[in-house]
Amino acid sequence: MATLNPKAFPFSDAITCPGCKKSITLYDHIGCEAAACASCYCYLLFGNDGKPYVKERLVSIQNKPVLPIGTEGVLRNVEYKVIAYIEKKEAAYTQYKWREYMLYNYAKGYAFLAEYDGHWSLIAGKSFHPDLEKSKKSYENTALYQGLEFNLFNSYRPVIHSLIGEFDWDIREERIKAHEYIRPPFLLTWEQNMRTQQEDWYLGEYIQEQEIAAAFKIPLGNFPSRTGIGANEPSKHRARWNGALTISGIAIVAFLLVQLLVASQRPETVLLEHSFSLDMPPRPADTAKRKSIMVTGDHKTTDSTSAAIGSILQDSAKAIDSISPDSAGNFEFKSFKTPTFTIENGPVPLEIELSSQVDNNWLSTTVELVSEKDNQTWSLTKDIEYYHGVEDGESWSEGGIQETVLLSEIPPGKYHINMYPYSGTRLLNALNVKVTESVTLWRNILVTLLLLCLYPLYCWYRARRFEVNRWMNSDFSPYQKDDDE
Repeated sequence: MATLNPKAFPFSDAITCPGCKKSITLYDHIGCEAAACASCYCYLLFGNDGKPYVKERLVSIQNKPVLPIGTEGVLRNVEYKVIAYIEKKEAAYTQYKWREYMLYNYAKGYAFLAEYDGHWSLIAGKSFHPDLEKSKKSYENTALYQGLEFNLFNSYRPVIHSLIGEFDWDIREERIKAHEYIRPPFLLTWEQNMRTQQEDWYLGEYIQEQEIAAAFKIPLGNFPSRTGIGANEPSKHRARWNGALTISGIAIVAFLLVQLLVASQRPETVLLEHSFSLDMPPRPADTAKRKSIMVTGDHKTTDSTSAAIGSILQDSAKAIDSISPDSAGNFEFKSFKTPTFTIENGPVPLEIELSSQVDNNWLSTTVELVSEKDNQTWSLTKDIEYYHGVEDGESWSEGGIQETVLLSEIPPGKYHINMYPYSGTRLLNALNVKVTESVTLWRNILVTLLLLCLYPLYCWYRARRFEVNRWMNSDFSPYQKDDDE
């Protein structure tokens, strides 16, 4: 067992490797039960006489340790000494390989720094986290620790490829089955020794290489570069999403409160509501009587009478044209002017509501708002269209008999509206006009709300993509449909 509770690290000692006769430094000689020579990779156990013997010869390590054996440092306010380096891989998928550095603390025992593809986690057992004993598997793919749910990310059997350093147990005799559960930045690991059936829980936390380098005085350039996304790597996009969601939520609430305040101080007010008849342009005076008078005189035709007859014929043609469609088949109604209405306080948004009983036809009108103070105008054209029918036994309809014109920032003053209507039919009787001030501009409100939501939505999308990519390395992905796509 590890030597615990001294006031400082025990004095180091040295043994001679039976395989290569080179010296091996042991940093916890009393607690050491096994060691691996860094020169010849002999795995040593100690006999009853306390002398080491070679149990087996290991393959050489594949990577130079970033943290050399014997390095001391203070990490998360705990003093550590690096006493072993282990290279592992999965039994079923040997392409998945990682490295572990065993850290010894004289008061609490062992912790581990695990590195996979440049991603680091600080992992420790119940000697550092006593409440780990209360951890338990909850459902098929989840585990609970401190009331928090962790999701199963990996299930595997770790195999030792090679190692160097010292251990207080025969690490080569272990046959471990492991489940890893994540709740980034934390990693909860369940291990079972299939030889002894002993179960243990470990808690890991993602740690940046900058923090490790500072703690052990290791040049940052010695650390491997990161590849992909770590199993328990925290998502900066999720942090941004949470922050953006909070800020946007506050902004949305403030914006809606301002809108309510403005609406209470400036309620909607109807300034004009009237139905205007749609008349065709006036016909010329009746020419029938004039014609009768001219032809019942002394029956003599003079130049003046010839001119009069020509004028009569022109007037008749105009009368016919006044009720006939133009070249495009449209009818132009007589323009009209609304009564004067007054905007007391401004500027305000103004709504002009237009409606007419169009039926399978259309009505278009030019709307010209005129200030009676300085003759300033706001002009636009609005179409009212309504079509309906039955096709293949199903009823359909398109458009409606009502349209709305919205004008913003109209200053106070007296106004009237000039209307210039025309239509595809002359069988329309009226155009209804309703003018309301201080209307709620819902379109502007919705656009503002959408803009306030755009950045949180972007952060949510990035956070989701980050999680989908993280779980691509797992057989238990909750985003399986996304992965399939």
